[in-house]
Amino acid sequence: MLYAGGNLIALCDCNNFFVSCERLYDSSLKKRPVVVLSSNDGCVISRSDEVKAMGIAMGAPYYQVEGLLRKKGVAVRSGNLLLYSTVSKKVMQVLAKFTPSLEKYSIDEAFLDLSVATISDPVSYAREIRETVLRWVGVPVSIGIASSKTLAKLAGDAAKKCDGVLRITEGNLESFLNGTPVEDVWGIGRKTSKKLEGHGVRTAMDFVRRDPLWVKKLLSVRGLITQQELQGHPRMPLQLEEQIPKSIQVSRTYSEPLTEFRDVECAIIEHTLKAGKSLRRWNLATCAMSVFIRHGYRHHGECEYLTDDIYFNNPLMSDIELIACAREVLRRIFKEGRRITQGGVILCNFADSNFKQRELFDENNLFAIRAKFERLARATDKINEHLGKRAIFPASLAGKDGGKWRPARKMASAGEIRI
Repeated sequence: MLYAGGNLIALCDCNNFFVSCERLYDSSLKKRPVVVLSSNDGCVISRSDEVKAMGIAMGAPYYQVEGLLRKKGVAVRSGNLLLYSTVSKKVMQVLAKFTPSLEKYSIDEAFLDLSVATISDPVSYAREIRETVLRWVGVPVSIGIASSKTLAKLAGDAAKKCDGVLRITEGNLESFLNGTPVEDVWGIGRKTSKKLEGHGVRTAMDFVRRDPLWVKKLLSVRGLITQQELQGHPRMPLQLEEQIPKSIQVSRTYSEPLTEFRDVECAIIEHTLKAGKSLRRWNLATCAMSVFIRHGYRHHGECEYLTDDIYFNNPLMSDIELIACAREVLRRIFKEGRRITQGGVILCNFADSNFKQRELFDENNLFAIRAKFERLARATDKINEHLGKRAIFPASLAGKDGGKWRPARKMASAGEIRI
């Protein structure tokens, strides 16, 4: 039933990634405990090992732990996604030198297919990868090796608690599964683990031993795939190319409530610009848009979502048209006297941007006008990519620095990024 031979999948995971990036940027943090906060400095999203030892939980609201962090001398930093994405690209470039088959799973994780190379000792090879990333980029990583992605994920988590590299083989697979709580299995999660525990399944080995038909009935095909992966049989191939998204959402919780329509409008325009850029990156056009705003805060007991949709006969991709539609929807849902604490835009129902259906009676020559708008949007993307994201922006945002709706980031690292 258990099999851990054949394939060699490695999961490379950057240790405490956001903290590691901050330490890479600011060497004075290397000997200090550090936490990184989420948007608007709301929650803890990355912790150094010293902070973990203090019992500070991932996702802990900052206001609840602020006193303890200050007492313990913990350095606190606001999230810096530009820094993190830049370091992530460098890490992925290094990893790509060790295998032609690599799947970027997240900003700080990647699966590597090591079975495509002639490797006599996978563990030694993984140590070389680890040392190279640390030497060339400066970020520590942990690597788990197994015959499936699910097992490699478990091995990667365990590798952080040893010397940074761990391989699951046929010899240690059974004992490893016996010592792994079922809730720690990739793809199970808390809700599903509670359901399994109600049936006496508490460890990964308990789950593996259950009848496949029972697993499929309880957890569907996805659960069956997870069971087979835990048995050592690879059922999830590496995704070597990025998957086209089914929807694109850009939203933000604002640093302070917005009460004026003009401020909310500017925020929605910025969200639309980001969504449009992502749309064009995938060479897509959208047939539907949703705009939503939130009044109040959930934890205060007063929360109201206001939302509406708009659909297009001809798919759109240009900023000019997308912004006009977003404004139209916002006017329909905005209500005076509301304190808007969050807003966003969702694009969906995608079509290939190269496909254009010309209307039979196009008296106003809208087809040619739309084509000009699209060329302008693509040209703007290129200029902003080269000169900075606000080199060219809509006149409606002129004079608006976005202080009210952009992240607070009161504890951001000073100066420019140097890596």
